[in-house]
This record gives sequence, structure tokens and C-alpha cells, in this order.
Amino acid sequence: MSLEKPIEPSTVTQFQTEKLRRTIQECQDIKTLRGIAMELLQLHEKKSAIAEWATKKGVDAECRALVAEMSIENKLAKTFQIIRTDGQSDEIAGRYFSSYDEAHTVLERYYADLSCSDEDEREYYDIVELNS
Repeated sequence: MSLEKPIEPSTVTQFQTEKLRRTIQECQDIKTLRGIAMELLQLHEKKSAIAEWATKKGVDAECRALVAEMSIENKLAKTFQIIRTDGQSDEIAGRYFSSYDEAHTVLERYYADLSCSDEDEREYYDIVELNS
């Protein structure tokens, strides 16, 4: 169903509407007209509730689809991760990268900053491929 196409009642619904319209126009009994009006109000209330429910469900489904799509794109885009060899986590460990070179550059910069520190006190990292 196209979003630009207007919502129109079916031929059967149009026929029933026309039949009810004629009944209302020809009716002389106020009690009958009131009864018809009350039934129409109840029907309108139910249809409004259905439309609201369907709208909420549609929005929920669209949101779930977008989140799933974004999750797939993120998994595909982020295929490499830096991890610490001791299993601990810090500001570098756990970061994701779309290429090995990108992750390697981050580690090069990190190790360059620590070039003066004692090698025994450094944290050591590996780059692992997540999606192969």
C-alpha cells in the first residue's frame, strides 16, 4: 500500500453509508434517530481506538526494524576490536574499528605516548577480528 494513496472506504462501505444516510434523512421518529446517533458514536469510538492501536503498533514495528537495521550495520562496520591481553578493560580496550589499520594506528599512538615508561608496567593489547 502506497503512503501517498489516500485511504478510501470500500464500495460495500460506501453503499452501506449511503443506505444509512437515506434512512436518516427519511426518518421522522426522533427516538430512532437518537438510537442511530448513539450507535454511530459507539462505532466511531471503537474505530478510533483501533486506528490509534494500529498506529502505535506500526510505530513500534518501524522502530524495532530501524534498531535491528542499525545493529546489523554497526556489526558490519565494526569488525575489529582492541582487547587487553590480561582481559581487563580500559579506555582503549573494547573499542571497535572498521579496519585493522585504524585499530593499529590507535595502538601505535598509545605505545608512542608510553615510550618512556617501563615495559613491565605497560598494558599489552591485541587486535582481534570479530566478523570473518
